[in-house]
Amino acid sequence: MKVVIVGGTGFVGQGLLQVLVKDKSLELYSLSRGGKRFRSVADVTYQQVDLQRTGAWQVLLKEADWVIDCVGILWPDRKRQLNYQNASIKPAKQIITTIKTSETKFLFISANAGPPAYLKAKRTVEKYARQVLGKRAYVVYPGLIYDRTKKSTYYLGKILHVITFLPGLKKYRPVERKILAQAIEKILQGETSEFEMLRK
Repeated sequence: MKVVIVGGTGFVGQGLLQVLVKDKSLELYSLSRGGKRFRSVADVTYQQVDLQRTGAWQVLLKEADWVIDCVGILWPDRKRQLNYQNASIKPAKQIITTIKTSETKFLFISANAGPPAYLKAKRTVEKYARQVLGKRAYVVYPGLIYDRTKKSTYYLGKILHVITFLPGLKKYRPVERKILAQAIEKILQGETSEFEMLRK
């Protein structure tokens, strides 16, 4: 099974690849602006791409069984001229439009909670994916994704795990990066996951 992860060199994408690479039945590709990095996962084909330009990456997406969208930002960055439109919505729409006439399934990593503008961008992509792809569109709704390798998320994630039983805090749904990756792996294999449902 051919799986393409767009944004495979980011925090979530790398964690996903670290889990999926153990399944030798998968042919894994990572597409990103930077391409292969020093700590890239072995046995993954890395390609440097610009989603705003036509190229061989479009053929790869159309031939894939799954495309997983890990692209996006939590906060806009004026210095780097990144906003929700050009860093989250536009790339996702480009991917979705590319695979519209293929049989490729699309999995979008959305969010269960977050800043209002961030969530609005996520919901915009979800809606577009379902309109264009129908049942080929899948969405997961993690909360804070954390991992020991990223201290800025790790301790907050652990704290949230302890207190999410309190009223109003369930929606923050902290999840260890490896656990989310394992849930996504199940979806690729045709199973369901609790992360496909919004938690309120």
